[in-house]
Amino acid sequence: MFKWLTGIWKIERSRRLSFVFGFMIIAGLILVILGKLAMIKVTPYATYTNKKIGFVIKFPAYWKPILRPKGGAIVVFIAPKKNSLDVLQENLNVSVKEMPQEMTMEYLSKQIVNQVTGTFGEKIDITQSIPITLGGKSGYRLTFSGYDPKILNPIQYVTAWTMVCTRVYILTFTGLKNDYPLYEKKVNSI
Repeated sequence: MFKWLTGIWKIERSRRLSFVFGFMIIAGLILVILGKLAMIKVTPYATYTNKKIGFVIKFPAYWKPILRPKGGAIVVFIAPKKNSLDVLQENLNVSVKEMPQEMTMEYLSKQIVNQVTGTFGEKIDITQSIPITLGGKSGYRLTFSGYDPKILNPIQYVTAWTMVCTRVYILTFTGLKNDYPLYEKKVNSI
């Protein structure tokens, strides 16, 4: 090591300073990168299983599951409040509907999109409407924002559904549109 250092000192002064400053910049970049890696939070997940309807889902472990809430969902997962001013706690609800007969995914998707647009009318902004794979089955995803007169900010919704025979599984994330980037990775990984 000392031979290396004495070798540096034998280099002319301007080159030596360039070398030292270059080394400091590289060391600084390494520290910044290590700092960013240390800030990455890994979200632990828990699993909810409902054997009666044949349903399993992973969800962020710090979200609170509420079984059979009002409104017909089988379970709702509620994110903790961000602060005391939090007007809408982000949540993911899971509904299961029995249909009187089997139908195509295309027909079902059109029905759900029509129902959503009918509910919100002109106060809806659809940003994504695509076929997906959900639970290993073909499904559909609708991402949109809507407005609730009780809440001043637009609300972001991500609804995904799939079908097994006559049983339709519908998952809906709801949260403030401005806060959606904080939850997008979690929503996509569920």
